[in-house]
Formats: sequence, structure tokens, C-alpha cells
Amino acid sequence: MAAFTVLEEAEGAIYRMCTTADVSGVVACVSAAFKEGEPTTAAGGATEKDMTAFCQLFVPRMVDKSVIATNAEGAVIGAMLCKDWGDEDPEEEFAGFMAKLEGDWLPALTGIGECEETFNSDFGIPVEEKPKEKWFQLWNCGVDEQWRGRGVGKKLVGHSVAVAKKQGYEVAFSICTSGPITHILTTHSSASVEHFVDYSTWTGTESVEVLRALPAAGHSGMSLCVVRLWGESKRSTRGGSAEDE
Repeated sequence: MAAFTVLEEAEGAIYRMCTTADVSGVVACVSAAFKEGEPTTAAGGATEKDMTAFCQLFVPRMVDKSVIATNAEGAVIGAMLCKDWGDEDPEEEFAGFMAKLEGDWLPALTGIGECEETFNSDFGIPVEEKPKEKWFQLWNCGVDEQWRGRGVGKKLVGHSVAVAKKQGYEVAFSICTSGPITHILTTHSSASVEHFVDYSTWTGTESVEVLRALPAAGHSGMSLCVVRLWGESKRSTRGGSAEDE
């Protein structure tokens, strides 16, 4: 294990930074977890093919910031995919991905876009050429079905927030589409919900009706969760000191 940056070993799981050699394992684990547990795309009929293509597009771009969990044999059992908010998005490749989708992702993507716009506005972030090394996005978390209920997601999030702070980021944030990840962030990582898309009333896109049944299944809405990290001599992106907050 000397080649890896190991963060913790606990209850049969090894938490460490992701490497390029982990990409295929992360894609397999996270795409399966998304297919089973991401409520907004599932409501729109997203398929395993959709999820795999989605992960194949983004996982290789997030290797250097992401935290994974493996079992003793080295198989990936969970991942918290993370990125610098200043990184460029693969716009052309994403357009190709959208053209081949089998499910309806518009409600999910429109809600995410609304949360992103709110985050950019609240923190004064320019849409073009966003500065790097300021805002750390906790992009998506997935845990293998057999390892759920053991605190793996909680540890992945906790280590990812710690990585963001260690690397000098001012803010870590996540757009949470499901109840469990929102609970982890707000309960265990000092995150505040700064924007909320209520699945029962939101009218952001034409096919929004696919989301209406989600609150009854435990997913009340999409939350923009923000963790402020600049308590140790960092200044906020809004121009004030940590003591001003």
C-alpha cells in the first residue's frame, strides 16, 4: 500500500486517495450505486448504460481530488468524486452524452443548474474562467450495496472535506439530490443548506412531474450544501475574514 496515500483503515475498509489505476473500479462501483440510489435520474428512467457513460466521462477527470474506499483485496467499495470548481467541464463530450441518453435527465440537470447558479451568485464567482483552488466540489458519492449501512459514505465525505481543507480551499460544497448524502453533510460535516429545490412543488422544467413521488420515498428535495473551510487564517470569497462570519 506504500504507493497510495492512505487516509484511514477501519472495519475492513481502506480509505485513500484515488489513482489512475482505480478508474475502472471506481466507474463500476459508482455507476452501479448511482443506478440504484440516485433518485432524480432513476425517476426519469435512467439506465445502467446511462450511468456507466456518465461515470466514464467524468471519473478520469477527478482522480487527483477524489477519495475512495477499498476492501482488503483492493476492490473499490465506495468513492467520493471531487473536483476543483475552477476546472473546465467537458462540454462537447457532455453534449454527445446527452444525445445518447436513454432516460430523462432534464429534471435532475435543471435542478443542479439552478443550484450551481445560486452558488456562483452567492460567492461572486465568474461563470467564465472561474479561479482555481478556492472552491472544492464534493461532486458525487457512491457506495457498493453490500457495504452500505457501515458508515462508509460518512467517512468518504469526512476525508474529502479534510482533503479540501488541507489543500487550502476556502469552501467545500455539494449539490445533494438524495436524503442520505444531505444528512451526512449537514449532520457530520458542518454543512449548511443554502438553496433547496423542493421536489413536491418545483416547476423548473417540463418533465418535472417525474420527481413528484420522491418526497414519499424519503427524498424531499435537492440541497446546495456548503462547508466553509477558512477558519484557519483563510479569508472568505465574499471579502470578509473568518471572524466576520
